[in-house]
Amino acid sequence: MGGGRPSCGECLQLSIVGAHRDLPMCMTSGKCNAGRCKDRYVLLDQLGRHKRLLLLQGPNGPFFARLARRLARAGCEIRKVNFNGGDALFFPGSRAISFRKPMDEWREFLIALLNAEAPEAIVLFGQWRPQHRIAIDVAKGRGLRFYVFEEGYIRPWWITLEAGEVNAGSHLRELDLAAIPDQPTPRQPVRFRFAFAKMACWSFLYFLFGMVLRSRFPHYEHHRPFELREAGCWLRSLFRKCRYVLTERDLRRQLLDPSGAGFFLVPLQLSTDSQLLYASPWRSNVAFISHVIRSFSRHANDTDLLVFKHHPMERGHADYAADIDRLARQYGISSRVRYLRDARIPALLKRAKGVVLINSTVGLQALFHRVPLCTCGDAFYNKDALVPSQSVDAFWKRPIAASDVVFRKFYRYMLRETQINASFYVESIETE
Repeated sequence: MGGGRPSCGECLQLSIVGAHRDLPMCMTSGKCNAGRCKDRYVLLDQLGRHKRLLLLQGPNGPFFARLARRLARAGCEIRKVNFNGGDALFFPGSRAISFRKPMDEWREFLIALLNAEAPEAIVLFGQWRPQHRIAIDVAKGRGLRFYVFEEGYIRPWWITLEAGEVNAGSHLRELDLAAIPDQPTPRQPVRFRFAFAKMACWSFLYFLFGMVLRSRFPHYEHHRPFELREAGCWLRSLFRKCRYVLTERDLRRQLLDPSGAGFFLVPLQLSTDSQLLYASPWRSNVAFISHVIRSFSRHANDTDLLVFKHHPMERGHADYAADIDRLARQYGISSRVRYLRDARIPALLKRAKGVVLINSTVGLQALFHRVPLCTCGDAFYNKDALVPSQSVDAFWKRPIAASDVVFRKFYRYMLRETQINASFYVESIETE
């Protein structure tokens, strides 16, 4: 890839592998042409080296049930703990154990289960859920291996799996960039269509059965409440998306105008995101927004704009327009602050002077597109050769881009060691 920014129109992984035309392009079925991509489950199948595994909560939907069937074919014995009606819907049967007690009894319950079943490792999705924090603490105390699934560090056709913690707790955080061995050129990923629609369908069923079977799990508390209000938020999200496509059209055009004013992009986290709540100095998006606006008002060039980008998964749950407007007026920069709810990140990155964030997959996209990046949270890619150490105050006047050579080496290692070209929601992993 040459000297300018890549012309990525879709996402990070298309750009980095799109030039390799000799490789098969596998499409929506999740099956590979001529079996050329059988190795994409190598990282997943490493779980099968254990004779016994204990699964805790997984993604909404049947992924953990499919994983259990795949691992069972490799001779692995599986037990699964269900915490609510949604878990029970997607993982029924004799291999499942229901935990129906208050959370303060979970540690004792888990220790008794580990003593009885003697699993060689624990597998879970979402390391900051209360029951998972306790499980990780117990596993560390016993010297028991644990594996964490998470949404992909690279979106949208990847999922994350690490031995040990992910994100701020990832082993990538301590990685010596100079010691990374050369990695082969990544293959084109299998693509998955309608993943968001399928995720919405699985989530609807998960929440529905969470409500219907609430009496069976009376003490369970989900990070998104099992209430009809939650369904209303997702309907509102769909309505808002359609509205913003029209109402924000002129703003998007202005920002993407090559002759327009320079701007800094600030992608917001989900308000319930662990990266905001546990891996940053803030406990709310409003607090982070306030910090950024105050810094920008005091240290940025007068000709630059500040653009906040709403998280697409929170479109129906929250809106920060009033807070952004209030803070911008408070610091006297209302004319230089913008707020976008609907826009394509790659297009914005082509024009952005820099990106300021807590910890997001947008950070990796920015690094790939050679856009200067300032991380305000605890990100595993927050290394001097990738994200030069500087305060956000200094960043506005002197944004520094990462070393492209070092990033690509790091990216390929990360892809190989932590990413699986798969979908939690669309494909059947049992048949590959």
